[in-house]
Amino acid sequence: MTRKDIIDTEVRTPAENARAFLATLCVSFTIMMVVCMALGTIFAGEESKQGIMYCWSLLGACVCTAALQFVFFTPTVIKRMAYPLRLFLFGICLYAVLAVLAVVMRWFPADMAGAWVSFTISYLVALAVATAAYAAKHRREERTLNEKLNEYRRNNS
Repeated sequence: MTRKDIIDTEVRTPAENARAFLATLCVSFTIMMVVCMALGTIFAGEESKQGIMYCWSLLGACVCTAALQFVFFTPTVIKRMAYPLRLFLFGICLYAVLAVLAVVMRWFPADMAGAWVSFTISYLVALAVATAAYAAKHRREERTLNEKLNEYRRNNS
């Protein structure tokens, strides 16, 4: 006989299985890339070093992005701030970090205005898409929580 009040950790929905698979894939890939980049940094020839350093710079950009997300989108560092201001400050700081990395790591010719325009437009489009996706997800979760709260209130009043 199966008890309904106990959560069965062995039973997962297909979506939970997919998320777990993707999380494992991302962690495994990151670990393997860091190990390979470290070994490449030590043992690779000079012609390969530029590509390896490019990979290190991308990892640095990801670490900085995660740190900035922690600072601006959790209440751990900044307790009270309007979301639009958080997003604006995050966007400015991330752009500054990426611009410095772009110059230092030579992601593109830094002396070409067209390259900077392309970089800036690409950054703004990516930021807008990510913001829109997060806002849609947040609205969907908020709607679901409100529906469940209303159902709870109806059943317990």
